[in-house]
Amino acid sequence: MIASLVIGGVLLAGMVAATGYAAARLPGDARVPLHAGTPEYSVWLSKRAGLSAWLAGGALAFAALAWITLSEAAANWAASMRVTLLPAVMCVALAAEVAAIILARTPPGAAEPSAVPPGTGQETVYGTDDSADPGRYS
Repeated sequence: MIASLVIGGVLLAGMVAATGYAAARLPGDARVPLHAGTPEYSVWLSKRAGLSAWLAGGALAFAALAWITLSEAAANWAASMRVTLLPAVMCVALAAEVAAIILARTPPGAAEPSAVPPGTGQETVYGTDDSADPGRYS
């Protein structure tokens, strides 16, 4: 149990470090996404509000799961569940926060990088040329 709390605390410290890095490196007008499922449903917050929301969410998740793990409510859970739940959730929270910071660093309207470097002359073939048989789909 203690190892679970220590690992979760280290991951929470990673969230604090990521927030500090982003606060120092992101431009003042940066917008930080708060994921609500798919990217289409993200809420874009100001830099300060977005970073604070991610850190508060991580701290809340840590506190809630640490309390559940150590409480009698989880006394009859499998030991593996009690040990792995907190670090797993904190790992996902840290990864989501870092992804949001990476998205905040990308300027709006930036072009997506090409899968094939320009000038290599390589093409990706996904299928056959259907124009050779005009009656195929008739």
